[in-house]
Amino acid sequence: MKRHMWQLFALLLITFFASGIVLAQDLDADSLNLLLLDGAQEVMVNKLSMSDVFDKSSNWEVYTDDNQTLEVAKGVYHMYLKGDAFTWGLNGENDSDTVVHVKTIQRTENNNNSYGIICRADPENNGNGYYFEISGEGYYAITVVNGDDIHTLVDWTKSKAINSGQDENEIIAVCVKDYLALYVNEVLLAETTDSAFTEGQTGLTVSSFDKKSDVDIAFDNVSVWHANVNQNVSILPSTQKDAIKNYAGDANEILGELEQSGIIPSGSQLIFNENYAYFTGQGSWFTPLASRSPRKNIVAGAELTFTVGDTSKFELCTLTSRIKTDSQGDAVTYIHVGIGNDGLVYVFDRFSESQDTAIQGGKSILDLDSPHNLLFLLIDDKATVYVDGKLEISDFAIAERSGSYGIALLGQGPKAKCEGRNIWAYSVPATRPGVCIVTSGNAVNKRSGPGTDFSSPGKLPGGEEATVIGQARGSDGKTWWQIEDESWVREDVVTALGDCADLPITG
Repeated sequence: MKRHMWQLFALLLITFFASGIVLAQDLDADSLNLLLLDGAQEVMVNKLSMSDVFDKSSNWEVYTDDNQTLEVAKGVYHMYLKGDAFTWGLNGENDSDTVVHVKTIQRTENNNNSYGIICRADPENNGNGYYFEISGEGYYAITVVNGDDIHTLVDWTKSKAINSGQDENEIIAVCVKDYLALYVNEVLLAETTDSAFTEGQTGLTVSSFDKKSDVDIAFDNVSVWHANVNQNVSILPSTQKDAIKNYAGDANEILGELEQSGIIPSGSQLIFNENYAYFTGQGSWFTPLASRSPRKNIVAGAELTFTVGDTSKFELCTLTSRIKTDSQGDAVTYIHVGIGNDGLVYVFDRFSESQDTAIQGGKSILDLDSPHNLLFLLIDDKATVYVDGKLEISDFAIAERSGSYGIALLGQGPKAKCEGRNIWAYSVPATRPGVCIVTSGNAVNKRSGPGTDFSSPGKLPGGEEATVIGQARGSDGKTWWQIEDESWVREDVVTALGDCADLPITG
C-alpha cells in the first residue's frame, strides 16, 4: 500500500520516549469488562481477536522513506516521523465492534505531537476512520477522518490522567455500534457517538506538528477484543424524546420525566423562576433574568403568549439564554428560543459579536391565538426544543459557552406583545458518570491550597465550568474542591454538580 503524508492544516491543534516499554500487568477480559462499566454504554468484550507483543514478525504494516519509519524492532512497533504531517500503520484484519488496548512510550523530547489508536480504518482511502489520540502535552481527543471531512467528535482537552512528555501511557479505544470511548491509564476521558463507519481495520497513528523536530513513538502489547453491547441500555444520555407528557406541569414534574427518560441526569438545580414578564410595542425589546447566574447546560421552560403586531414583517417572541452583554448591558451574543409570527418555533444562535447567526425552524405551524408551553434543552453544543410536549427541533448545533437569560420581543407593529408565564431554568449537571463540575454566578477567588490563608492564583470566572479532581476539608471546616488546574475553591461560593461525593481526598 502506498503511504500518504498529510499536511496538518488546522486539523489537530494540540500539541507526546526511551527504548523498551516497562509493561504493567495486562488487562484480561474480566478486568477490562469491569473497567468498561465506567462508560455510559454497557460494553463487554467476549473474544480476543488479536494480540501482538512484537517479539517476532507480525501483520502490522512496515514502511520507510526519508520522512518516516514504521517497523517492528526490539520488541515494539516503532513509528518515527519528521515534519508537519501524520502517518499510520494498519494490521490488516477487518472487524466491526472492537475494544483496542495498547501500551505506548514517547522516545523524543518534542511534545508538539499526537498519537494513539485508529479503529474501523479504511486502507484504501487515505486513513479514513476514528482516531483516539493523546499528545505529549497531556491532551486527548476523538477525531473522525472521512475523505476531506476531518473534524473532532470530542475536542482536544487536557487531563491529568495522561502522562506527558517522555513517559508511558496505556490507551483503550472502544468502537461498538455507534458508541466511541477513550480511556487512558484506565481512566475514562471521552465518549461520543458517530455512525460514519461500521467496520474496518485497527491501526496505530502518530502526528507531528513541528517542522523542525522528530516524533518517535513505541507501541507494545496491542490487543484487539471483539465486543458487544447490552441492547437494553441506551448508548448515551439522549437529549430528546418524541413527546413530553408533563409539559404543562410544574418544573419539578417536567424535570422528573426528563430524568426518568434518561434525557438528563439527576441533580439539576434551580437557577430562577419568574412568574410573569412581558413586552409590548414596536421595536426590539429585551429584559434580563438571573443575570448573575450564567450557565452553559440548562433546561428551561415557559408558557408564551404571542400577540402579532404585523404580519408583513418578521416578529419574534422568545426566551433568551447564553447571553453575553457588553459594558452598556446590551446583549451581544445569545441564543433565542421562541415563536415567530409565521407560527413556527425557532432557535437563533448569535454566537459572535460580529453577528454570525445559526437558525433552525420547527416542524409545526402553531395557533397564535392560544398560549404555548415552550421547553428547551441547551446541552453542550446541541439545542432541543419541545412545544406543547411535541418535539419540534432536535439536536440543533449551537456554539458552546456560558451565559445568562432573558425574555425578548422583536415587534414590527404597535400591538405586538410577548407574554411569558412561569418562566424557569435549571442547570443540568455533568452527564458523564463519575464527573463533578463546579460553577458560580460571579467570579470567585481560587486558592493554591484548601483554605483562605493560601495565595490566590486568580479567579474562576462567573458562569465558567471547572472539572473537580479532588476535595479536602479546610481548617475552616468547609469542603474545598480541587479543580483541573490544581487550584481550590470553597464549597459555599460555587455550585457543585454531578458525581461529587466520592471524589478522592487530595489535600
